[in-house]
Amino acid sequence: MDQYNRSIFIAKGSTVKITQIRNATMLIHSGDNVILVDPMLAPKAAIPSLKYVTTKRQRNPLVELPEITAQMLKTVTHCLITHCQKGHFDHLDRSATKWLRDNEIPVYCSRRDESFLAGKGLDVHALDADHRNQFLTGSIDLIPCVHGEGVMRKLMAHGYGYVITLADEPSLYITGDTILTEDVRHCIQAVQPQWIVLPAGGARFDIGAEIIMGLDEALQVGALSKGQVIANHLESLDHCPVTREQLRAQVKLRQWQSRFYVPDDGETIVLHA
Repeated sequence: MDQYNRSIFIAKGSTVKITQIRNATMLIHSGDNVILVDPMLAPKAAIPSLKYVTTKRQRNPLVELPEITAQMLKTVTHCLITHCQKGHFDHLDRSATKWLRDNEIPVYCSRRDESFLAGKGLDVHALDADHRNQFLTGSIDLIPCVHGEGVMRKLMAHGYGYVITLADEPSLYITGDTILTEDVRHCIQAVQPQWIVLPAGGARFDIGAEIIMGLDEALQVGALSKGQVIANHLESLDHCPVTREQLRAQVKLRQWQSRFYVPDDGETIVLHA
């Protein structure tokens, strides 16, 4: 591991950790609770390409799950899903649905996704977008996502980001799949979460603009936030062109290495206050 990434392990005094699995899939470790977020558990190349007008189509996911995944999944106590309808396999695929059902994992989602997930036989617990929701030792607030603009905005399924506040732990904002909207800006500036997890892959289809944050908007969040940022949704899907190398280069240019992290798959980050 290089010097850039080694810095994420020096934090002390927190029991909360995040393990980046792949794409938007990650684990939040908080005491005895382990929360699986947006699980995509299919093996490499099990799912068709998301790009069509190209001679270099690649099946998804582009990479395998890290070797630690099977062992870490044994510790999961809860699941949190930001969105999952209209073909969003990268946040809940068939492999993950079966795993959640077989292991009887309680699944938390917005009311928008409640009936869809219940229809898959999952143990669903709906979260209200209009009120603060009790969750584990604290609460969750829902922040709307906008999954693209223009014609793509009309075609996509939109979800919610989650601001998670647990007792005696740093606050965490998982933005979900969204571009940088006024709602997201307001949350960052008004709440100032101590940690933010955002997508930075700049996903786009053959037509239309980016449907999630890319390089520029991820860096804008870094400038807006007074806290720490973790970027994911990178190098796992064929319609996400931003690379870790590109993002790390811009982070280094701004001298943000101690507060803006770009973890590899399988890497764990301690969330210090």
